Amino acid sequence: MESTNNRIEIHAKDVEKAIDLAAVELDIDRDNLDITVLDNGDSDSESYARILATIPEIEQNSGEPRLVSVHRVLSEFLHHMDIDATICLQDQETSPNDTRAPIRINIEGDGLATLIGRRGETLASLEYLTRLIVSNKQNRRANLSLDVDGYKQHREHQLKRLAQRMANQVQQFGRPIALEPMPANERRIVHITLEHNPGVTTNSTGEGNQRRVNIQPSLLR
Repeated sequence: MESTNNRIEIHAKDVEKAIDLAAVELDIDRDNLDITVLDNGDSDSESYARILATIPEIEQNSGEPRLVSVHRVLSEFLHHMDIDATICLQDQETSPNDTRAPIRINIEGDGLATLIGRRGETLASLEYLTRLIVSNKQNRRANLSLDVDGYKQHREHQLKRLAQRMANQVQQFGRPIALEPMPANERRIVHITLEHNPGVTTNSTGEGNQRRVNIQPSLLR
């Protein structure tokens, strides 16, 4: 990997947008950015442009930008776990100046299954701890979305397909179906996927890690 402790990859739809995102999140003028273009991207294949930006020298706990805090915290975690990986800032797909938008980080590398854990449990814990520490450093809640090798995105696509497939079965046979237990964020994906489907309704039942989504025909309502 090309990343070092003072550089971060930034991915966006094109190089200019990646540079703009770097300038905003690192709180530095575009003209003063130290960047290397790794990939210009391809709009036809929807592959992102990739740049490598040098993080400016900032004294710890001295009003550092949230991206710097996130990068420092994650770098420390990865160092102590003896994991070699690249920390990548992903295009937010919103205005870079929208401070309410989550900062989207994807950790990329080889053999990162240990960072994901069983059904994403380790990833969820890593995101929670990173958000907690960064919020403390920033003296405000850090809106953070953390992923590892695109696991969350892949899982979201899986859940949407599962939800639609199960909804079709419920409508076809007229019988409710209970999905496997899922964490809250995954249940939410199922609920949102089916909320506009007039043929079914959804609800969650169970306690703790046994909580699951039930899909039932609308006629049962």
